[in-house]
Parts: sequence; structure tokens; C-alpha cells
Amino acid sequence: MKTIALIFGSTDSEHDVSVLSAQSVFDNFPKDKFKMLPIYITKDGVWTSGQYTSESFTNQNFPKESEYYFKFDKNKKGLYDLKTQKQVDIDGAMLMLHGPVGEGGSIQGLLELANIPFVGSKLTSSAICMDKAFTHQICEKEGIKMAKYDLVLKGQDFDTSNKTYPLVVKPSREGSSFGISYVENEAELIKALDFAFEFDSRVLIEEYILAQELSVAVLKTKKEMIVSKPCQATRFKPIADYDEKYVSTEQETLFDLPYSQSVLDKVVEDSGFIFNLLECDHLSRIDFFITEDESVYFNEINTIPGFTKSSLYPMMMEKEGISYGDMLTRMFEDIV
Repeated sequence: MKTIALIFGSTDSEHDVSVLSAQSVFDNFPKDKFKMLPIYITKDGVWTSGQYTSESFTNQNFPKESEYYFKFDKNKKGLYDLKTQKQVDIDGAMLMLHGPVGEGGSIQGLLELANIPFVGSKLTSSAICMDKAFTHQICEKEGIKMAKYDLVLKGQDFDTSNKTYPLVVKPSREGSSFGISYVENEAELIKALDFAFEFDSRVLIEEYILAQELSVAVLKTKKEMIVSKPCQATRFKPIADYDEKYVSTEQETLFDLPYSQSVLDKVVEDSGFIFNLLECDHLSRIDFFITEDESVYFNEINTIPGFTKSSLYPMMMEKEGISYGDMLTRMFEDIV
């Protein structure tokens, strides 16, 4: 039976979200088909493991029984036990890491150098998809409609006068709505830029699209590509902040959508196109805005989407007839 490392935690702002997603993977892991080695990246960057239970995730109490390091050898997998200096027996990995460190290509590059196959997009694709400005540039060049934007670099002079409001300010390389602001005047814009620069040196100023958000899940292996029907996560604020995504109980997820079939078909078609255009692997959640007059704007792609039982990606796959355990099995079988 082959062993999959479940890697979660990390040093960035989405550490806690990562633990929530990893708990669902842990609880639904297909143990009849694969062995699991849970690897927790502490907030100070140490790679550890131990005898974890579901309560370990709930309480964020992860005993440090083993600690790991890497060697780069193209002929063998390069994860090693720090204490014994022996190679760790794993066949592949699943990254349940959200945010810039885990989703932005760094860990993907590390695993590629260590010759460890993993579920998800490779280094270059992950880095591009994590950077909203690069995503804009590539997708708009291929005719995908997105919100108008400016990219501002930290320390760069930028004229904040004569803007049309409202606007949305967001770090280019963040997730879970960290650092994002909705602004209605120049004073708020200046404050929002300062706030966003706390998270990233690259910041987007986008036109505000008054719309609901549609999401599509994509699962691609060597054998198949499944693009789900869209779902809608209802929003009650001008922008979806962290509380609305992860704390609020008011949000609803709708699968019976009040839009024309031609628009829904376009969202599905664009999702597959964007996934392939950005050279993604295995999984992504792709988000769109749809206005009252059914104009469609691509918003962003998440190469490691939320994976809790109530997260959109597993829910959309389940609507396609793919259970949580089956979804994991298909991904694992594709890499080992």
C-alpha cells in the first residue's frame, strides 16, 4: 500500500485555514487504499509529524515526534528524518496549504527538487495563479473578461486622484480575503493601499463589480477532466471578507441558479479553458462575477481551494457524483 504525505500548516496568514482543510482530508482519507503520513508545518517553519487524531486538528495540538529535512536527488525521494538521518518512505504528497507560502509555488518547487510527486499544480502554474496581476495579464490577453485594474508596487508613486469609485484594493498574492478593502473615496483608497501593503509588495486596485459570485470546480487527471456545474455563494457585503467566508452562518450556497443556460454553459467552458491556459493540474476552484444583466467576469483561480466538508470544491464535486473519498483517491492514483 502506497503512502501519501498530507502536508498542512505553514508560516503565513492562512495557517489556520490550512489546518481546517487538512482536518477534512484527514477524516475522509481513503485508508483502505493508501497509508497516510501527516506532516505539520509549524508557524515557525519546522516540518514535523506524530500520532495525530482529528482532535489534534480541532485543538491545533500536534505532538512533535519526528522532524524532517530535504535532500535533492533526482533518483530518489528526498524527505529525511532529522533524528535518524534515514529516508522517509513516502510515494507522494497532498498539499493542504493555503496562502502565498503554500499555494504560491515555493513548496511545490521544494517537492519538485526533492523528487516527490504531489497533487496540484506545479511551481510555475502555482506562482502565476497566486499572483492576481499575472493572472489578469495572461487571461485578458486570451480574451477572458476581467475587472479593469491597476497594479501598484510598494514604494512606487501612484496618483490616487481622479479615480472612479467604488474600487476594490487587494494584495496581488494573498488569499482568504486577507488585506482586501472596499473603498468609496480617495482617503479610503490611500488607507486601503497602506493596509494591503502590509500583506504584499504588489497590490491591485480593481473596479468594483456589483454582482454575485459563481464558482466552478475542476478535477483533472491523466484519465479525465471534470468541470462541475457552477454554484453561487450568496454575498451580503460589498466584498466577501474573511468573516463572511469562514465565520458567518448567513451565507448560502445555491446550485439551482437563476441565470440563462447559455451563461451557465459559458462559465463552464471558460473554466476549462482557464484551467488549461494556466497549465493547472488536478484541482482548482475558479470564481466568476455575474451581474444582474448576466455579464460574466472571471475573478480568480484557486489552485488549492478550501477543502472542508462545507467548502465549495468538495460540494461541487459531490454534485457531480464524486464523493470526498473518491475525489482523493482519483488524485492520489494519478501521482503514484
